[in-house]
Amino acid sequence: MSVPKDILAIPRPKNTRVKPSGNHYIVIKRTCKRINGRNVPVELGIIGEIRDGRYIERLKEPVKREIDIKDYGEVALCDKLGKDLMTDLLKVWTPKEATCLYTIALLRAAYGNIKNRDLELQYQTSFASELYKGVALSEFTVSKFLDSIGKSYTLIRKFMQNRIESAKGKKIVIDGMLKDYNSKQSIFSEFSRKGAKKGSKDLSLLYAFDPEVMEPIATKPYVGNMLDMTSIDDFVEDYKITSGIMVFDKGFPSKAFLDKIEKEKGLSYIAPLKTNSKLVKRYKMDEPDTPLEGYEDGIILCKKVRMANGKYLYSFRNPRMAMEQEVGYIAKAKKNDKFDITKYNDKKSEFGLVVFESKTDMEPLLVYRAYAQRWDIEVFFDFYKNIIDRNCENLHNDYRVYATELINFLTALIASRVKRQFSKLGLYKHHSHKELMRYLSKDKMVRMGEDGKWKTCKKLAYIDGIVSMLGI
Repeated sequence: MSVPKDILAIPRPKNTRVKPSGNHYIVIKRTCKRINGRNVPVELGIIGEIRDGRYIERLKEPVKREIDIKDYGEVALCDKLGKDLMTDLLKVWTPKEATCLYTIALLRAAYGNIKNRDLELQYQTSFASELYKGVALSEFTVSKFLDSIGKSYTLIRKFMQNRIESAKGKKIVIDGMLKDYNSKQSIFSEFSRKGAKKGSKDLSLLYAFDPEVMEPIATKPYVGNMLDMTSIDDFVEDYKITSGIMVFDKGFPSKAFLDKIEKEKGLSYIAPLKTNSKLVKRYKMDEPDTPLEGYEDGIILCKKVRMANGKYLYSFRNPRMAMEQEVGYIAKAKKNDKFDITKYNDKKSEFGLVVFESKTDMEPLLVYRAYAQRWDIEVFFDFYKNIIDRNCENLHNDYRVYATELINFLTALIASRVKRQFSKLGLYKHHSHKELMRYLSKDKMVRMGEDGKWKTCKKLAYIDGIVSMLGI
């Protein structure tokens, strides 16, 4: 096909020829070679094309593509509040291992319960890849990394022991929880006393936390059906815990279990009593009359009594909760046409009330915090599941359980600090946690200019205000 004269007239590099190609024309570089005494034209390849009446040079080499806009807000806040963990990690692991552990935890704290298949994408599209460069987070690499970390359990143990040691002198609360964990391969997956009823196997997780700063100190996974006292003995001995307060649910532990703790020097417990317990009426624990000193999240009335056997009772009433429970009780009775003033008067003293027994003389604020804050800690631990995907080969490898729970611990620790920071600044008065994290997702960094420097993107005024309050 001939090339129109107006196309040939368009300026282009010398020693080239034009050739039709679809709806445009390609420009080919030519030279000559002397063959058998004659000049023979030789094509050297396409160097450009003609489109819309002009010559366009074709790039000689593929351009290396880089991500120039990255998420900043969530990662920056989590790193600001969690970067001290790198110092702790570096005391045990190599810089490469410590950075990888921390980066995974940082991403999970910032973005939620992400799996290993998504870690690489979240890393590359967030500012974590600028803060901690060169971390390999492909699915295969992460899987092998978890194996390696879990196999060296003594290092995980050393890390937890270091944290317990740094908390010496504090009132450590020891608690436990069950996590759904169904596996045919792992020793950790067993039916617990609760799991048998719900038809799902569990992994048992013991943890120590500081009720004053509201964050976990150490954790360790156990077999789902392990007797509580067995795991507690191991936990206390393994991590060299010399003083701690066990927290129990209603209806647990057994008397034999409590008797054993009674003999354990340094160990104490907080066991909730049923509100209709004879001890409640005998010591008038349903009549708390003193505002809880030092509690800033609302009004709580408290009472503390030393019993004849030397043990202590602590009672707390939440007036707001008492009102809600009272209204609910009356509404339900009225709806069922079963309101009985005698039963109502007997029940009224139980609304908003919780009573605890302990062998130890403690400040009421510590007792209340130890019990109230356990739910927050459990939510954090329960939210962060296994990193390895369910369709991944050897998903429930025991080594990976140790490594995963280590990362879950680091993640829960950072997340608890984020929540405490939001609360401290009063941000929960107008926004939910989910809303605040969504606002932070709008705070991005962009790489502009030839100098490759990062600058913050323009944000809405109210988001800019939140970012400024958080100091990121």
